[in-house]
Amino acid sequence: MIYQAHKGVSTEYPENTMPAVVAAVEQGYGIVEMDIGVTKDLKFVLLHDDFINRTGRYPNGEEIEEKIAVGDLTYEELQAYDFGVRNGEKFKGTKAPLFEDVLKYAQSVKIPIKIDNKYQKMNEMQKKAFFELLTPYVDVACLTCGDVDAIKEALEFFPEMCFHYDGIVSEEHLAQVSELVPKERLTVWLAHKNEHTHWVKVPYADEELAKLVKKYATLGVWILSTEEQLMDAMALGAEIIETNGQLKP
Repeated sequence: MIYQAHKGVSTEYPENTMPAVVAAVEQGYGIVEMDIGVTKDLKFVLLHDDFINRTGRYPNGEEIEEKIAVGDLTYEELQAYDFGVRNGEKFKGTKAPLFEDVLKYAQSVKIPIKIDNKYQKMNEMQKKAFFELLTPYVDVACLTCGDVDAIKEALEFFPEMCFHYDGIVSEEHLAQVSELVPKERLTVWLAHKNEHTHWVKVPYADEELAKLVKKYATLGVWILSTEEQLMDAMALGAEIIETNGQLKP
């Protein structure tokens, strides 16, 4: 079974930062999930939220009072904020990294990077630039798509890429996806019902859905934090599980 680090090892390190990615490699995770933000000057960085306030701080550690969208800042302006000190003084000075730097590192250590489907919200100019950025890194970069149209769009640029799908799981939808991406390059994700997935609006993982997924793809189950949850996923035949870092490979 492959363990995927959600936002890097985000239980012990600042999420979506280089230390969290490096920790995932050092701790033996097989894949790292990352979220992408876009600055005003079209630089792609690791960031989950549209705003920097939850994870960003002033250099002295104080919270940022006014709402600041990453899209309203240039990359240079973004560097004025600290994305590590929220997790403790030892991480003070950690910046939001350029995604290309993460991709270069991933390529050097040969670990796949799973890109969250939030990239689908990019406008056409941003998405074009993003796909151009990914082109030299298709050996490690994997896109997560929430629908069939997103897969079709990405395949025009990356016909040999490995894809992750977290959209509607039904025989009809999976059959459509499988016509586009062969089983060996496709992972379909189901949510485990727990405190981390209470907001999910699609059906949770069960034996019937797991069996259906495995007919067409590798089965991934997210997001797990306990041994009991891991046993649930194993019973369903999960081949990849995602964790914030509570579960170790």
